[in-house]
Amino acid sequence: MPSSRPPETPWFTAGLVLLAAGLFGWLVLPRLAPDPFVGNAAPDFLLSRLGPGGAVSPEKVRLSDLEGKAVILDFWASWCMPCRAEMPVVDRVAKAHGARGLVALGVLTGDPPEDAGQFLAQHPVSYGTVIDDQNLAGNAFGVEKLPTLVVLDKKGKVVALRTGTISENELTALAEVALR
Repeated sequence: MPSSRPPETPWFTAGLVLLAAGLFGWLVLPRLAPDPFVGNAAPDFLLSRLGPGGAVSPEKVRLSDLEGKAVILDFWASWCMPCRAEMPVVDRVAKAHGARGLVALGVLTGDPPEDAGQFLAQHPVSYGTVIDDQNLAGNAFGVEKLPTLVVLDKKGKVVALRTGTISENELTALAEVALR
């Protein structure tokens, strides 16, 4: 006959506390830590555009050439499922505020251009993508995980840097701050 003795309460409680602390540290603390980029001028980069079908375009984009516009940099890869889910959100926010000077720019990171081109052919967005094949922009912004969004104001200063998926409401709020 099984024992009806309750679990060892101190060990059970300690385990729950450690689990809760671990989840808090993993999920909440990264969003609370101040980002060293926020409030500072965005590091500049010069990257090639992704052309149709994943071809590397001879056209280059320099981030500093976008000064005067608020910018959403969307660091992504076609193999990244959260990136795929977030791209339509970025597209809708960029379209909704484009007339006020908001632009989005995809930054392809860690993905062959052909794969990205194939993905975009099947799931088009209205904003262009540049190829960060040497991780120059990714390193400049400290990107370690995908997706990562960087929001810049019209003066080229970083308003926010977010890792992981973002809601449309949160991105809209960040766009409003960037457009001031």
